[in-house]
Amino acid sequence: MKPLDGGRTGQIWRNGDTVIRPSGAWTPTVHRFLRRLRSRGFLAAPEPIGITGGNQEIVSYVAGRVCEDLGDPFVGSETMLLSAARLLRDFHSASEGFLATDREVQTWMLPQQEPCEIICHGDYAPYNVATAEHEAVGIIDFDTAHPAPRLWDLAYAVYRWAPLSDPSHPGVTSGLDEQLRRAAIFCTAYGTTAEERRQLPEMICRRLRALVNFMLASASAGDQTFAEDVAAGDARLYLGDINYIDLHRDQLLKTLR
Repeated sequence: MKPLDGGRTGQIWRNGDTVIRPSGAWTPTVHRFLRRLRSRGFLAAPEPIGITGGNQEIVSYVAGRVCEDLGDPFVGSETMLLSAARLLRDFHSASEGFLATDREVQTWMLPQQEPCEIICHGDYAPYNVATAEHEAVGIIDFDTAHPAPRLWDLAYAVYRWAPLSDPSHPGVTSGLDEQLRRAAIFCTAYGTTAEERRQLPEMICRRLRALVNFMLASASAGDQTFAEDVAAGDARLYLGDINYIDLHRDQLLKTLR
């Protein structure tokens, strides 16, 4: 086995064509959801293999490069943005109907958001998307999957892929004009409606506020990972990005028309 790079260093391992990673109370629900995706022909997500008695899950390895650095020009190419948006749209279509057909008790890491239109990925960002030949080809890490509106997931995706972050923050290399260009490409490729575009800036801010609240609550409850993230200033950066998006709301809305 060999450790995989990225978050949770030393906790996620590749063993041939499988990945061994920490499981949680939500993992059985997520595995049923992943099986549902495959039954609907969506093969760009891991195949669930099993859950061990040692609080670990085993899923198939999704081949491809993921990008931890959101400032990497690789992330902002038009080919990448188009394929990432279309992959998200296809995933959303495949996720429809799970809530109505799954008859077992469902447990999710994140709280559901009304209206519960689909199962969202919850963290559709370059570091959770496998790529090949400059195109998005797979999605990994479904821990944060939860029921919510499509726009809830799209909002966070646009926030990450543009990325709509204050250029003064560490790792942000693109200015507002480039961010707006990327946001427009992503929304067009996904197929957002005019009404969804009007709602997008506020939905991004709502999604980030919910993320900050979840991080702070989890840290206060003793979750070491979230406590480390809060101590590193992650929550403060998200709050700064909320202010940044509010400040440039009019430019974003104009670009997305």
